[in-house]
Amino acid sequence: MNFTQKEQEYLEQVKILGESGSPELSALCRRAWEDSQTGEISQKAYSKIYSMCMEYAYPR
Repeated sequence: MNFTQKEQEYLEQVKILGESGSPELSALCRRAWEDSQTGEISQKAYSKIYSMCMEYAYPR
């Protein structure tokens, strides 16, 4: 998928914070939602970010 630099940075940060179990993951996911509402990141990118956030927050 073709994501912007900002979207790629979000995806990388979600991975880093999620794998480390950082409590900052929730704040990052909230910022991604806010950016998706203002059009700074696409809904497609936000959907991927959100699914990654949920997977790390609630692993199976």
